[in-house]
Amino acid sequence: MAGRALSDAEWHRLVAREAGDGLYAVRTTGVACRCGCPARTPLRRNVLAFDALAEAVAAGFRPCKRCRPEAPG
Repeated sequence: MAGRALSDAEWHRLVAREAGDGLYAVRTTGVACRCGCPARTPLRRNVLAFDALAEAVAAGFRPCKRCRPEAPG
């Protein structure tokens, strides 16, 4: 599975729901989200970071229906 572990700074942004660049995916749900997604905060051990949605999709994740990472902006 592609992706990388989140850095401490990335994890804190995810928990604070700060919008920003980057994308994360949750292994247990199979969903890829934008930073700042209002979905429930996953356990850190289940999260992978990606630089682009195409990478997450290639790794087997689907775009989140809440934050819609495939939509511009």
